[in-house]
Amino acid sequence: MHFSYFMPTKIFFGWGEFKKAAIHIVEVGKRVLIVTGKQAMKKQGFTDMLVADLQGQGAETAIFDGISANPLTSEVNECVAAFADWQPDVVVALGGGSVIDGAKGIILGLSTGEKVESYLLGETSIIHVDVPLIAIPTTAGTGSETNWAAILTDRACGIKTSFRHEGFFPRIAIVDPQLTVSLPSRVTLETGFDVFAHAVETYISKSGLSPQIETNSRVAIQLVGQYLPQVLADGHNRIARTSLMYASMLMGFNLANSTTCLPHRLQYPVGVKTNTSHGLGLMALFGSWLEHTYEFSSEKFDRIAAALSGRSTANKAEFMTVYEEFKQSIDLDYCLTDLSLARQDIGYLADHVSGSLANDPAGGIPGIVKKIYDGAFIK
Repeated sequence: MHFSYFMPTKIFFGWGEFKKAAIHIVEVGKRVLIVTGKQAMKKQGFTDMLVADLQGQGAETAIFDGISANPLTSEVNECVAAFADWQPDVVVALGGGSVIDGAKGIILGLSTGEKVESYLLGETSIIHVDVPLIAIPTTAGTGSETNWAAILTDRACGIKTSFRHEGFFPRIAIVDPQLTVSLPSRVTLETGFDVFAHAVETYISKSGLSPQIETNSRVAIQLVGQYLPQVLADGHNRIARTSLMYASMLMGFNLANSTTCLPHRLQYPVGVKTNTSHGLGLMALFGSWLEHTYEFSSEKFDRIAAALSGRSTANKAEFMTVYEEFKQSIDLDYCLTDLSLARQDIGYLADHVSGSLANDPAGGIPGIVKKIYDGAFIK
């Protein structure tokens, strides 16, 4: 048994931890740039609360609230240009995974003084990231608060992809499930399914295998299966909110040490073409991927079914029944048609898939990308 496992982020997890965020932030730096999305944090009052607490700790603050749900390289560059001369000591990402990903691009731009596109597209290697990041996630989904990857969209090239650097690991993650109580049910569903997808894909992936990753995945799958239906029924369910936030954080650990599979590769072109959320694209693609991949890793998929439902499966039909029951429990019924796509778009989508397919058990099957896209038009 040989494996590596790395997690440098210091975590403060628990209900109400946000109230202590300013204390932790000023220990890293007193000139604080807060990065948020365009509406939600201001509407909920979280931004004002953080600013007041930081100022109470003697910090100087600035705000950039221009990150979209699908973060853009242009937004990252805009922020860097606006605050390069101000030179923040620390960047605080307050928001969902999109905001945290955008902030990772921002700390790269502030460190290098260059636009982010060449790094995202792999034309320039990331040598150093000097500005520390503190992440305060407000959704239970991406796990971006505990991993070293960022996903950005470059509209000029029509590409959505990820890039990584150890400097992208947040110095501190303040993970407070209470911040997710105000989430709309649709966002809760989409981000919760993203946790499930991360758990299944990192468990199935051929890269970064370790007992810790497998354990994290099984725990997350069990928690999502049990608590996502509950939180969709009652968004104020404290135990369910906390359990989903914990599962999301665990999947950040996994994403830092393993990889996702074909559903994530295939979602990126869908997101660019339709400007729909990451979670929605995954929900539309996932069943087709399972249908085409089960036979290449059947024992692991059967263990996934046991974690999800508490009962054993022995073939694809039984496994897909468990998955269909999970879908029904969260009222999930999406296909690519619901994202305003048609089968004539398959060629375009397949041509814009980026990243390695080799980590997926079915990645080497001829035509697998188009087969999964085709199957994702069927509910």
